[in-house]
Amino acid sequence: MITQQWTSIWAVFLTAVLAAGCADFVVPTAREAAEQPFGTGGPFVRGTTKDKVLDSWGPPDHIVYLGVDELGVPKEEWIYKGRLPNLPIDVEYVSRTKHLFFEGETMVRWKVEKPTETVSSE
Repeated sequence: MITQQWTSIWAVFLTAVLAAGCADFVVPTAREAAEQPFGTGGPFVRGTTKDKVLDSWGPPDHIVYLGVDELGVPKEEWIYKGRLPNLPIDVEYVSRTKHLFFEGETMVRWKVEKPTETVSSE
């Protein structure tokens, strides 16, 4: 009797944990999946270091120095120009220009240029 009761409790607990873990999953539309088959975030997330970006994509096409914050930490925008703007699939920066924003050595946000709109991490 006790074993069956614990089995039931564990089953309910496990079901609740699994259901909660899937709550934030959003299924992309067919168009989003076709344009960005590897997702929209790219290989980087907030907190990615400059070294990781350089190892993956090499040096940027342009660096814009944006000054320093109130603590004296330098701020930069790294721009990777899209090479094939008419390509319908966005992989790394092949078809879309990417803007990566750094504070010190850490990426804090990014922006993706599209022909008709801009997608930002803000």
